[in-house]
Amino acid sequence: MALSITDEKAIIELEKLADEIRNLKEKHPQRRPIVIEFSGSPKSGKTSCINALSIFLKRNGFRVSVVHEYASVCPVDDKKSPMFNLWTSCSSITGMLAELESRPVGCDVLVLDRGIFDALCWFSWLAAKQTMSARFKLSVENFLLMTELTRLIDIVYVFHCDPCVSIIREFATLLTKKTGSIMNMKVLSEYHSAIMGTVEEKGIYFNTIVSIDTSEKTQNEVSREVTDKTLKILRDLLVERIGYIIPSKELHKKLCTKRITDFASISSLIDNVNFEFRSIVEESTKWIQPIPIAVITDSDRTKVLIVKKNEKSAVLDSPERNKLLLYVGGHSRKEDCTINNERDFLSLCRATLGREIKEEIGITVDLEALSPYIIYTPDLDKSRKHFAVCFVIQMDIDELNLRLDPAELRLTRGASKSGKFFSIGELVHHVSELESWGIEILKEFFNVRLDQINTDGQVSLSELLMNTDETIH
Repeated sequence: MALSITDEKAIIELEKLADEIRNLKEKHPQRRPIVIEFSGSPKSGKTSCINALSIFLKRNGFRVSVVHEYASVCPVDDKKSPMFNLWTSCSSITGMLAELESRPVGCDVLVLDRGIFDALCWFSWLAAKQTMSARFKLSVENFLLMTELTRLIDIVYVFHCDPCVSIIREFATLLTKKTGSIMNMKVLSEYHSAIMGTVEEKGIYFNTIVSIDTSEKTQNEVSREVTDKTLKILRDLLVERIGYIIPSKELHKKLCTKRITDFASISSLIDNVNFEFRSIVEESTKWIQPIPIAVITDSDRTKVLIVKKNEKSAVLDSPERNKLLLYVGGHSRKEDCTINNERDFLSLCRATLGREIKEEIGITVDLEALSPYIIYTPDLDKSRKHFAVCFVIQMDIDELNLRLDPAELRLTRGASKSGKFFSIGELVHHVSELESWGIEILKEFFNVRLDQINTDGQVSLSELLMNTDETIH
């Protein structure tokens, strides 16, 4: 069947956008898959759209994995039992985590055919039917809405349509007019209300919710809309919208007064973080970028993790280029904002750093009880545009299983120092290889003095360590 001019034009535009994204992927390697959940009422076009999107992406050079819905294989017989929905939602989460936590991750786009948001819709319907208690519903929702789960999902497409349209579509290919336990006007109307209520009440917990009414749209129109939106989100993730603040005169003065200070003394001066494309933020001389970082050390603070950036991940004028770093971390990104509706600066920094640690060295850490320090070293033009939000994490380093991201960091191979724990004494031979934040970290958190550096960049151990027996901070 020949395509209309409108269809031809839409396909050309989508394939052009896909080519643009593939080129971006070569310049900016994708650090993680984009995760998309499809939710919605029966016969709203959800499954057909998933198939169309998957085929388009695969044929245009993207790796796609689909976590299919588990309702058809659920061993719970009663579809109106809360346990049916609990089983299917937990199975979907298991499938998602199996894909995201594997190394290396095998896809660019991960599609969930019903997942967390969809489960919330069904629980809302069940509660309205009085088949589950308010206490049970609240407990399940608290689990499903954990930040650690919801922030994994980049976009939720919520499909819905007029119940009458759903019924017409249901019987269009059937040889019976008898309704089912779900496919009847009463249940479809109730569930439609549950979907709309969940979008309004729970949408804020997710990065992006796109509600699509398919009642008067063709399947091709819906598929084009979803494919276009998905490609643009993937493009934004590759280009990155990074965080910045517009410093007041008082904040700037405070930052310049002392190279390192505790966060509490400066927190009231920091406004909300804004986001813009990385290239625009980096060019601005009026904005300053907060960079959450983590110093990972042992319980006695006698050793510290050292990493080194790949040349491709550190631009020519970066203070980090070819330097040993006593920290991991990076820019806040737009998607870091969804923190159970907490959008304050410290919550954002913790969310950013948790993601960065996971992406860069492959471990999970608890940052909730830690208060950071602010490091500002305006020695270079590049340094003036950034300040560190530094968390010191003391942990049992003997049990760590680090998995460095090869796209970001140099790997632990041969004589490479990246990804290894160095004793403070060993660092005496590498002081000249540290950048300014690393110097301040040594002085403040490891009780090190560096005012006796020789011309070759080395100091004696006695000059380096002020008092190694002293309990530090």
